[in-house]
Amino acid sequence: MTREAAGGVGGTVGAFNFIRRVGFPSTPEVVSVLLTLVVFASVLSLPLAGISLQAAIFFPLIAVVIPCLLGEWLNSTMILHGDKVLNFRRLMGLEILSWFLLIVALPIGAIAGAATSNPTLWVDGFFTVLVISLPVRFLTVASISSIPSRRNFSASALTPTLAILTFAAYGPSIGLANVIDPLMTRGIAAFVVGILLSAVGVSRIIREVERSGTPEVRDSPLTLFRAFLQHWLRSDPEPLENRLSALGTEGTIEGSILAFSSTSGAIGSVVVSNFHPGPYRDLGSGGLPSRLKISLEGSRGGIVQVPHGISNHQLNIVSQKDVQRVIEKAVAEYPVGTRLPESSTMVRSVVGEAKASGQVFGTVAFLTLTLSPTDMEDLPSEVALEIEREAQARGLTAIVADAHNSLSNQTSITSEQARKLVEASVKVLDQLALARKSPFKAGSAADPLEEFRLEDGIGPGGLSSLVVRNGNQIAAYLTIDGNNMHTGVREAILEDLETIGVADGEIMTTDTHLVTGLVRSALGYYPVGAHMDVGLLTRKVRETVQHAIATMEESTAGFSKFSIEVRVLGSETFQTITSFVGRIARRIGRQFFRLEALTLVATLILLFFP
Repeated sequence: MTREAAGGVGGTVGAFNFIRRVGFPSTPEVVSVLLTLVVFASVLSLPLAGISLQAAIFFPLIAVVIPCLLGEWLNSTMILHGDKVLNFRRLMGLEILSWFLLIVALPIGAIAGAATSNPTLWVDGFFTVLVISLPVRFLTVASISSIPSRRNFSASALTPTLAILTFAAYGPSIGLANVIDPLMTRGIAAFVVGILLSAVGVSRIIREVERSGTPEVRDSPLTLFRAFLQHWLRSDPEPLENRLSALGTEGTIEGSILAFSSTSGAIGSVVVSNFHPGPYRDLGSGGLPSRLKISLEGSRGGIVQVPHGISNHQLNIVSQKDVQRVIEKAVAEYPVGTRLPESSTMVRSVVGEAKASGQVFGTVAFLTLTLSPTDMEDLPSEVALEIEREAQARGLTAIVADAHNSLSNQTSITSEQARKLVEASVKVLDQLALARKSPFKAGSAADPLEEFRLEDGIGPGGLSSLVVRNGNQIAAYLTIDGNNMHTGVREAILEDLETIGVADGEIMTTDTHLVTGLVRSALGYYPVGAHMDVGLLTRKVRETVQHAIATMEESTAGFSKFSIEVRVLGSETFQTITSFVGRIARRIGRQFFRLEALTLVATLILLFFP
């Protein structure tokens, strides 16, 4: 059977890698790049046209740099004041894009002028770049700014207008009067035509996007886009969450909590839920695993781990309000009272590449599933339903974790792999139903893994460990706050743990999406171990497990389940939005290319054919 197309947000990897870079460097760096670009282009070119070196240095300052600084300062503090995205730094980034072609236009104009004995051709190059930057300016401001359109028009036209005015006013003072006077009228005419073409053309593009997109995504595409940028660039998810909430549906979040305690207090717990930590970064439930861990540890004690449950992008929780409701529900339903004093040893079954491990506490069977070292992604919900039915038939209650611990390329689970995972789980359940149970010890420890960052694939939840000793067997359950694990790292860590007496265990990840969209990579993030010192990680795991073993006490287990209705964003809706963005971007690109071509032709006619 061939693999199905990758689901979830697999199609957004390119967007992650592109949008990641929209933030621009710091303000001094942006200004420095603009200054270097235009001064280099001028000094490289103007002396070829007989312009003095002094004039070649002052020209880009009075015609480009000073108008840009003044114009974008006025835009950010007055005209566009209050816009959530277009601040001074990003507007200066737009100036780099707008003036970039000077590095080509000025040398061509100067060389052509020297060859034809026309020393003013470089000025035509300057006006050409200025005018063809207008569509870029108008489209950028109109699509990103949430300010009324009249002010957007003013903001788009202000800086290039100042460029013409300062060039005309101060050019003669640096010895450029002989090249300014004969060309200024034609340059202004080309500028006015460019303003009109850009304003009308961009207005048509925007109307077409809104007209064609609103019925498909059930919202204003541009409003959705602006909310997305506000989240991505300003870390403010609320506007986007509010809009996505209206597009979402009602969904049921279910969870199971297996908690361990001793006479001295809480040891730790494992929380497995069907929520999905997405769709990306801190939007919605993207960071819920670490938030749930921190909240339960603060209120209930012990070391909490939140491995990835069997879930997919159908159950991305949309709003922070609902995320908080889930956390409060888990805290309220934390198991108290009835205790399960006995456990079995951990058992394992393998069917093809499918591996299932399990350990029973009373009548509660905790199962972990993996395909490692084969690549694996989100498991279909049907896997959990079948395993739970099989467990009930054997008098057991199943908690099933998707270990989510082997990935090197984009993939998706096939129906055959899902079948093998269920088959391996059933074999484990058969063993657990007949297993001898006896009192056990448990211990826990954690490490925040502060040596690693989100960009390395490690979330704020770090590493959580739980060790269970039954008889002579020590089993270790480890959860790392990351999005999947690089292929082979699981095996390396488990092999290392054998050296300290761990007979079996499983290493799981939370599937946190806090790490997505921060780096340029094939997946849009780094799985745990893909971009870090694996030796250091292995040592940190070994030390944490040793600490957990040292704290083991006679223990009992408690179990509870909870469910809650929240707004979720299903994969179909998310894919509709992302696929629409891709199509509309291509359509805008084609229309924008035509607008740029028309503007360029009109500019060349006005400048060279008076």
